Amino acid sequence: MIKKLFSFAARWIGEQTGWLVLVAVGAVGAFLYVQFAQVSADRDAALHSAEVICAGAGADFAPSTTIEKTTDGKPVTVNHARGAICQRYVAQLAGFKAATVEESAKTLADALVAHDAKNNTDTAAARLAAETARDAALRMELADAQAERTNIVDHEWFAAVNGVAGLRAPSGSGGR
Repeated sequence: MIKKLFSFAARWIGEQTGWLVLVAVGAVGAFLYVQFAQVSADRDAALHSAEVICAGAGADFAPSTTIEKTTDGKPVTVNHARGAICQRYVAQLAGFKAATVEESAKTLADALVAHDAKNNTDTAAARLAAETARDAALRMELADAQAERTNIVDHEWFAAVNGVAGLRAPSGSGGR
């Protein structure tokens, strides 16, 4: 029974070969047409993007001619393909951006180092000022206790008051 079915199908295909080939060619043609339309749309979108990028970079995407100098300094006319000048401009802009980012990072790092050094210096100065104030307060307490015991306010007591006030001891006090 399967043999008969295959035999019938083969005979029918043999009789309809012209139509089947026509349908297959039509299907392949339709497929290629759709693919070509998609490729054309992709190309047009890429071309539009390139023109927008070039306009943003300040260059024209169209083919152009420029006059440039050779290594000898002689002027020569150079024909540029579509997008060549734009590509040069975009490369220059990308280089500028990279150099700017690098220099900004270096400047920021240098500022952070300077800030840390200033913080360390300020911390050391604050620590020294606190120690000096503590020592001056202790000397003042000792001088007050001595003045109460002896009931005499002498140059040591005045030097201690000056120390609490942040003043230097008088030059005649022996550097105390």
